[in-house]
Amino acid sequence: MTMQDRRRARMQSGLGLIGTMLMTAGIAAILFAWWGVAHTGYVWEQIPYVVSGGMLGVGLIGVGGFLYFGSWLVKLLEEQRQTTYALLQLLDDRAAERDAERV
Repeated sequence: MTMQDRRRARMQSGLGLIGTMLMTAGIAAILFAWWGVAHTGYVWEQIPYVVSGGMLGVGLIGVGGFLYFGSWLVKLLEEQRQTTYALLQLLDDRAAERDAERV
């Protein structure tokens, strides 16, 4: 495994981990906002919970989802590179065999 492969693997796992943590924090913020709204009967007391907790939670879930999607794309890219490399090796081997048969 080369240094570049290790860097890609760290990037993939890091993006996935950070994305998961942000989505979890977003869900926690939404639950906190719900709890705050549910335990007060006045609208003027509910609005700060909705704005701070609800909007922040939705934003964190969105950013976390994009980061998790990015980790998935990095994984697909790495698999594609490995497949392409294997295909090139196979084509080189076939060309070498064909050249050896001609001689």
